[in-house]
Amino acid sequence: MDKFKMIQNNHLALTQYYRWYQVYEVPLNKARVDNQLDILASDVEILSQAGTLKGKLGIEERLKMFEGWQNAHHVEHTTIKQLNDEELSLEADILYQNIRPDNSRYSYKIHYSTTLRLRDNDLPLFTKVHLEPTGTVENPQFQSAYAENRAKSFMHYWLYLMETASVNSDKFQELLADHFELDLSTTSKINTLEGFNEWLTTISNQVKQSGHYPKNLSVTENADHTITVSVDFEWEGLSTQNRRMIAETHHEWILENNLDERFARMKMMKVIQTKPFQTVE
Repeated sequence: MDKFKMIQNNHLALTQYYRWYQVYEVPLNKARVDNQLDILASDVEILSQAGTLKGKLGIEERLKMFEGWQNAHHVEHTTIKQLNDEELSLEADILYQNIRPDNSRYSYKIHYSTTLRLRDNDLPLFTKVHLEPTGTVENPQFQSAYAENRAKSFMHYWLYLMETASVNSDKFQELLADHFELDLSTTSKINTLEGFNEWLTTISNQVKQSGHYPKNLSVTENADHTITVSVDFEWEGLSTQNRRMIAETHHEWILENNLDERFARMKMMKVIQTKPFQTVE
């Protein structure tokens, strides 16, 4: 498996995995339930303490049991593997917290075993989601995880699209706010879709393959419901002349967040090069 292809598949799997939790962490409505169904294959198998569910039918009814609950899913560890040309596996461990309508509080460690079916130039779909509690945590201090899960799903999809922009540039429209401003450090500020697409074309003409490794992620939910993200990216790529390239950048983002949409949207981005783009032998 090509290294850059595996990086892209990791982004795809994590995009969908962090989306899995979002429906549980905000009040339910039809749009949010539809977004949950959007990440599932028609033949999905979901196995948990609530029983086994096969197919999408019945998921909306099952979600209703969580109405009035406050839920938080803190992802502690993920491992992604390529099973074959068509499937990925994602194993994860989380800390799950909830406060129920009677104000009772519970906290569990849960292990997830999942399988996702890849699709051409599209997000993969879960075909299997198995949840197994692995321990309880006493006297938990409830802390919301929604903004972080929301930001991480956006980030991994944004990175996947950046790494496949030559074929997926049109999909950025879903991730850009109606009024956005991008300060990309290598060009003048961009605030139109036309300017953004021109910049993507310039990048595609210079870089044949690339991969991003995020680190030092910090997420803050603001009073106006926007989300502030601070993150560093280690980047490597191959130029169109097949020369290896590296760089490191620091990003500051402000995301607009309509809870009913599949993803948050980029409103402002500021990029600082901490290690300039350069070729290496």
